[in-house]
Amino acid sequence: MNHYSSWWDDTITLYNKYTDPDTKRVKWYRHVIPDCFYKHTIEKITVGKTTIDSNVTVCRIRVNDLFVDKKSWMLLSDEERATKFTLSAGDIIVAEEVDFEVDEYANGKRSSDLINENKEWPGCFTIETVNINVGGGRGNEHYHVRGT
Repeated sequence: MNHYSSWWDDTITLYNKYTDPDTKRVKWYRHVIPDCFYKHTIEKITVGKTTIDSNVTVCRIRVNDLFVDKKSWMLLSDEERATKFTLSAGDIIVAEEVDFEVDEYANGKRSSDLINENKEWPGCFTIETVNINVGGGRGNEHYHVRGT
């Protein structure tokens, strides 16, 4: 049973990256997802006797019927990909609702422009790791992503 805490109140904008296997053209799909948990944190990494601070962003997304795994999402039609979302390394999350439409082939509309426009607080990040924390009698099922 899911009993999400009151701090699961952030709205995010997720950008899923799709590369057409035939044309190799990149297209981004924008999804606004409410009721998430979003947090910037600093982790300490120690290598030998050297400790380095590393900025990390964590986002937890409540279990959602619109989520599909990456392999299945890639097989959907263009219209279906626009209505479903997935989570994968290389996707981008912005810590608020934004209406930026990414077009990798237009100046000022590339994914790098999205990141530059939203890098200040509350910020955005590129997903590096994904954990699907659902099933198996878990409470507060969610998708857990991290990145920088």
